[in-house]
Amino acid sequence: MNTSYRFRCRDGSYRWVEATSRRVTEDGADVVISTIRDITERQQRNAQLELRATTDPLTGVANRTVLMDRLRQGLLRLARSPGSLVVVLFLDLDHFKVINDSFGHHIGDDLLLKMAERLTGHLRPADTLARLGGDEFVLVAEGVTDEAAAIALANRIIEDGRRPFRIDKEEFSCTMSIGVACTADYQHDAAAMLSEADLALYRAKDRGRDQIAVFDEELRTTAVFRLATERMVRRALDEGRTVVEYQPIVDMRTARPVGAEALVRMRDDEQRLVLPDSFLEVAEETGLLIRIDDVVLADAVKQAAAWRARLGAKFTSVAINVTARHLADSEFRNAISDQLEANGVPPGDLQIEVTEQVLMEASNSAMTGLRALRDLGVAVGLDDFGTRYSSLAYLRQFPLDFIKIDKSFVDDIVIDPKVRAIAAAIIVLSHALDLIVIAEGVELPSQAEVLLDLGCDRAQGFLYARPGPPEDVDSLVLAGPPLALQAR
Repeated sequence: MNTSYRFRCRDGSYRWVEATSRRVTEDGADVVISTIRDITERQQRNAQLELRATTDPLTGVANRTVLMDRLRQGLLRLARSPGSLVVVLFLDLDHFKVINDSFGHHIGDDLLLKMAERLTGHLRPADTLARLGGDEFVLVAEGVTDEAAAIALANRIIEDGRRPFRIDKEEFSCTMSIGVACTADYQHDAAAMLSEADLALYRAKDRGRDQIAVFDEELRTTAVFRLATERMVRRALDEGRTVVEYQPIVDMRTARPVGAEALVRMRDDEQRLVLPDSFLEVAEETGLLIRIDDVVLADAVKQAAAWRARLGAKFTSVAINVTARHLADSEFRNAISDQLEANGVPPGDLQIEVTEQVLMEASNSAMTGLRALRDLGVAVGLDDFGTRYSSLAYLRQFPLDFIKIDKSFVDDIVIDPKVRAIAAAIIVLSHALDLIVIAEGVELPSQAEVLLDLGCDRAQGFLYARPGPPEDVDSLVLAGPPLALQAR
């Protein structure tokens, strides 16, 4: 028989011992033989392992596993507590990345630790606080009387979070956004409730941050749509219903295609073509965008090889869009190199497009990946240029070969002198930095004329060709553009 005991020593410390006893018979008498050994170190190791399995290593609050278990238990207890609510608050620190990037990760970690301590001060005995990673925290509260009480709790947390934090003799302010989900239904699914709070959080961010948003029927409709979209994307990927179309990019002086951008679509269960605006956001949030990017990369490299063989110097590049997560993934970068080599495609035939949002959110590893791709010989460009406040800083900081003027500028370039002046400045500045300028969304001859007069190098849009199968690009390259589109 094994039994463990804890003893307090004279110095106030504790030791664990394990006693093992067995009964034997010697000379007709029963004898108990006991062995005692010190197992303090083993107990400490086990305690550390249990702690790691249940807590966030930085802040010491609960991790996702514990959170979901307690949320499920709290929902079940609603069956015995009619009239009360279980509430989930999904909290996200506003612009936390700016603090991390500007002052270093040690300051960011200290801020997260102090925020966790401050949030813990709002907990009642039955409540749970967890960190899901990064700057995301979740608070589960039981026995809440109504939605108003839940909102009041969120408001107290918001107000408390606005107080400056003092770290290394400096003060840091960090507001937060909170999504709130409430239920009185003990049969409600815990994972679904966390998703509801997450959706409400996105609404709070969209409204300008430093705000509270509550999950409601409108968001429930959104949640149903998102779930259906996720299922559609998964099935399309599993069943090979991903479609890659190509839109030509033309030289503005000749209107002849010099490259193409790969654009992904999906076929739904009824074989209807679904455009990316309907599924890319959901795909990114669920991690499915990585699989989509892999499909697009493979198709684009094969098409680049086919076009090089058929069209030669008439056609020089294929562009794909890449997320920050993929830029940080060394395996994805290796896949690019391997596929280019396997298909005999020079790295210069592939172009990588990233948005300003991607650069804003890019980690150090993502930026390292971006530079590694450029060192490989892959061209790198900034998509949707001019839509965010820090565009000029990106031109200086990052290794770029081309920029794409956002369609919002092109739409009004003929009728709005201010827009035309901004586009002219972008083109002049880009040329001074040896960057090629591509205009997106060109639909009218008058837009093309203005862009050409301003010195824009290349363009893409419905004026020249809609996205379509590779064969359409072949025909356009071989036939040449209509005379009406050629520069005068």
